[in-house]
Amino acid sequence: MLIASAIIIVGLNACTKQDYAPIPQPTTQPAQQAKVDLVATSWTNLDGGIYESTLENALANLPMANGSRLNVYVQEDNGQLILISGSPVIYKGHALWAATSHYDVTVRYNCPEAPMPFQALHIVVAVN
Repeated sequence: MLIASAIIIVGLNACTKQDYAPIPQPTTQPAQQAKVDLVATSWTNLDGGIYESTLENALANLPMANGSRLNVYVQEDNGQLILISGSPVIYKGHALWAATSHYDVTVRYNCPEAPMPFQALHIVVAVN
């Protein structure tokens, strides 16, 4: 009887023993964000002091899928990115904004006083 009890206790302990190692998860790098760097240098003066630069076919090589969202930024000299798509921001004292249409990026700057405080803008477009 004593031997039978010992065998049952050892058997039960063996059944409940959880001696396992966790399955290692593969470490993957986050997906690289697709982006394109552009320079807006050609500006047209529209009525009312609005300057416009259209970067034609600038988005043609970006991998976009259904539901992809494009963000347009102006990059300052120090490397800081300022979002200019969606709504205007004040940049060098005046409103700056951008829009995308098919493969084009259009940047607008409202500066009723001439000349504009810059000749070129570094533009970054990122796919989210």
